[in-house]
Amino acid sequence: MDRNRRIVNYSLIALAGSGVYFSVKTMFNSLEPPKKARLDAATFIDTTTLPLNEVSFFTWQKKPLFILKKDASLSLDEKRDVKIGEYYYTVMIGICTHLGCVPKYESDLKRFICPCHNGQFDQNGIALSGPVSKPLVIPPFKVQENMLIVGEIGEAYLQLKERANA
Repeated sequence: MDRNRRIVNYSLIALAGSGVYFSVKTMFNSLEPPKKARLDAATFIDTTTLPLNEVSFFTWQKKPLFILKKDASLSLDEKRDVKIGEYYYTVMIGICTHLGCVPKYESDLKRFICPCHNGQFDQNGIALSGPVSKPLVIPPFKVQENMLIVGEIGEAYLQLKERANA
Protein backbone atom coordinates (compact mmCIF):
# COMPACT_ATOMS: atom_id res chain seq x y z
CA MET A 1 0.00 0.00 0.00
CA ASP A 2 1.17 3.46 -0.85
CA ARG A 3 2.60 5.52 2.00
CA ASN A 4 0.27 8.49 1.34
CA ARG A 5 -2.75 6.18 1.28
CA ARG A 6 -1.74 4.71 4.68
CA ILE A 7 -1.48 8.18 6.18
CA VAL A 8 -4.96 9.06 4.89
CA ASN A 9 -6.38 5.76 6.25
CA TYR A 10 -4.79 6.25 9.67
CA SER A 11 -6.04 9.85 9.76
CA LEU A 12 -9.59 8.71 8.94
CA ILE A 13 -9.44 6.02 11.63
CA ALA A 14 -8.20 8.56 14.21
CA LEU A 15 -10.94 11.01 13.19
CA ALA A 16 -13.65 8.32 13.43
CA GLY A 17 -12.30 7.16 16.80
CA SER A 18 -12.38 10.73 18.14
CA GLY A 19 -15.95 11.13 16.92
CA VAL A 20 -17.05 7.91 18.63
CA TYR A 21 -15.26 8.89 21.84
CA PHE A 22 -16.93 12.32 22.07
CA SER A 23 -20.33 10.91 21.07
CA VAL A 24 -20.21 8.26 23.80
CA LYS A 25 -18.94 10.78 26.35
CA THR A 26 -21.78 13.19 25.49
CA MET A 27 -24.33 10.38 25.69
CA PHE A 28 -23.19 9.31 29.18
CA ASN A 29 -23.10 12.93 30.41
CA SER A 30 -26.69 13.40 29.24
CA LEU A 31 -27.79 10.47 31.43
CA GLU A 32 -26.79 12.39 34.55
CA PRO A 33 -29.48 14.76 35.84
CA PRO A 34 -28.66 18.44 35.43
CA LYS A 35 -27.47 20.40 38.45
CA LYS A 36 -30.78 22.29 38.70
CA ALA A 37 -32.71 19.01 38.92
CA ARG A 38 -30.44 17.78 41.70
CA LEU A 39 -31.04 21.01 43.63
CA ASP A 40 -34.82 20.76 43.08
CA ALA A 41 -34.87 17.14 44.26
CA ALA A 42 -35.42 18.18 47.88
CA THR A 43 -37.57 20.82 49.55
CA PHE A 44 -36.33 22.21 52.87
CA ILE A 45 -39.03 23.32 55.32
CA ASP A 46 -38.36 25.00 58.65
CA THR A 47 -41.08 23.54 60.88
CA THR A 48 -40.78 26.33 63.47
CA THR A 49 -42.31 28.81 61.01
CA LEU A 50 -45.42 26.73 60.21
CA PRO A 51 -48.75 27.85 61.72
CA LEU A 52 -50.21 25.53 64.34
CA ASN A 53 -53.26 23.40 63.42
CA GLU A 54 -53.34 24.77 59.88
CA VAL A 55 -52.36 23.29 56.52
CA SER A 56 -49.34 24.86 54.84
CA PHE A 57 -48.78 24.56 51.10
CA PHE A 58 -45.44 23.96 49.40
CA THR A 59 -44.18 22.32 46.21
CA TRP A 60 -41.85 19.40 45.76
CA GLN A 61 -40.75 18.30 42.29
CA LYS A 62 -43.52 20.47 40.79
CA LYS A 63 -46.14 18.66 42.89
CA PRO A 64 -48.28 20.32 45.57
CA LEU A 65 -47.24 19.43 49.09
CA PHE A 66 -49.54 19.75 52.11
CA ILE A 67 -48.12 19.90 55.63
CA LEU A 68 -50.31 20.03 58.70
CA LYS A 69 -48.64 21.04 61.96
CA LYS A 70 -50.77 19.90 64.87
CA ASP A 71 -50.81 19.67 68.60
CA ALA A 72 -52.68 17.14 70.74
CA SER A 73 -56.01 18.96 70.23
CA LEU A 74 -56.30 17.55 66.69
CA SER A 75 -56.77 13.87 65.94
CA LEU A 76 -53.45 12.11 65.65
CA ASP A 77 -52.77 9.23 63.29
CA GLU A 78 -49.78 7.15 64.37
CA LYS A 79 -49.47 5.63 60.87
CA ARG A 80 -49.25 9.03 59.14
CA ASP A 81 -47.95 11.54 61.68
CA VAL A 82 -44.35 12.24 62.56
CA LYS A 83 -43.28 13.99 65.76
CA ILE A 84 -40.76 16.80 65.42
CA GLY A 85 -40.04 18.56 68.67
CA GLU A 86 -43.28 18.95 70.63
CA TYR A 87 -45.61 18.94 67.59
CA TYR A 88 -46.90 16.35 65.15
CA TYR A 89 -46.79 16.79 61.39
CA THR A 90 -48.70 15.17 58.56
CA VAL A 91 -46.87 15.42 55.24
CA MET A 92 -48.80 14.61 52.04
CA ILE A 93 -48.50 15.05 48.31
CA GLY A 94 -51.54 17.11 47.33
CA ILE A 95 -52.65 14.98 44.39
CA CYS A 96 -55.91 13.01 44.54
CA THR A 97 -55.28 9.28 44.32
CA HIS A 98 -58.29 8.84 42.02
CA LEU A 99 -57.60 11.01 38.95
CA GLY A 100 -54.68 13.22 39.94
CA CYS A 101 -56.53 16.47 40.62
CA VAL A 102 -55.41 18.82 43.39
CA PRO A 103 -57.81 18.74 46.36
CA LYS A 104 -58.77 22.00 48.03
CA TYR A 105 -58.56 22.25 51.80
CA GLU A 106 -61.78 23.32 53.51
CA SER A 107 -60.59 24.54 56.92
CA ASP A 108 -64.10 24.74 58.43
CA LEU A 109 -64.74 21.05 57.58
CA LYS A 110 -61.11 20.04 58.21
CA ARG A 111 -61.19 18.10 54.94
CA PHE A 112 -59.54 18.04 51.54
CA ILE A 113 -62.16 17.97 48.79
CA CYS A 114 -61.23 16.98 45.25
CA PRO A 115 -62.92 19.25 42.67
CA CYS A 116 -62.97 16.56 39.97
CA HIS A 117 -65.27 13.96 41.55
CA ASN A 118 -65.93 15.34 45.05
CA GLY A 119 -63.66 12.79 46.70
CA GLN A 120 -62.97 13.71 50.31
CA PHE A 121 -59.98 13.16 52.56
CA ASP A 122 -59.71 14.00 56.24
CA GLN A 123 -57.00 16.36 57.50
CA ASN A 124 -54.62 13.38 57.82
CA GLY A 125 -55.07 12.51 54.13
CA ILE A 126 -57.23 9.42 54.73
CA ALA A 127 -59.90 8.77 52.06
CA LEU A 128 -63.40 9.35 53.47
CA SER A 129 -65.90 9.36 50.61
CA GLY A 130 -66.37 9.58 46.87
CA PRO A 131 -64.53 7.51 44.30
CA VAL A 132 -61.22 7.69 46.21
CA SER A 133 -60.13 4.58 48.06
CA LYS A 134 -56.47 5.31 48.84
CA PRO A 135 -55.08 7.99 51.17
CA LEU A 136 -52.97 10.89 49.94
CA VAL A 137 -49.40 9.75 49.35
CA ILE A 138 -46.70 10.47 51.92
CA PRO A 139 -43.54 11.62 50.12
CA PRO A 140 -40.11 10.49 51.28
CA PHE A 141 -38.76 12.84 53.92
CA LYS A 142 -36.00 13.25 56.43
CA VAL A 143 -35.96 15.13 59.73
CA GLN A 144 -32.92 17.13 60.83
CA GLU A 145 -33.55 18.95 64.11
CA ASN A 146 -36.46 21.31 63.23
CA MET A 147 -35.95 20.99 59.46
CA LEU A 148 -38.11 18.75 57.31
CA ILE A 149 -36.35 17.71 54.10
CA VAL A 150 -38.87 16.38 51.60
CA GLY A 151 -37.30 14.26 48.90
CA GLU A 152 -34.73 12.42 51.01
CA ILE A 153 -35.42 9.16 52.82
CA GLY A 154 -34.84 9.37 56.56
CA GLU A 155 -35.43 7.25 59.65
CA ALA A 156 -38.80 8.86 60.48
CA TYR A 157 -40.10 8.09 56.97
CA LEU A 158 -38.96 4.47 57.21
CA GLN A 159 -40.71 4.12 60.58
CA LEU A 160 -43.95 5.49 59.12
CA LYS A 161 -43.74 3.03 56.22
CA GLU A 162 -43.13 0.20 58.69
CA ARG A 163 -46.15 1.23 60.81
CA ALA A 164 -48.37 1.53 57.73
CA ASN A 165 -47.44 -1.98 56.60
CA ALA A 166 -47.96 -3.51 60.07
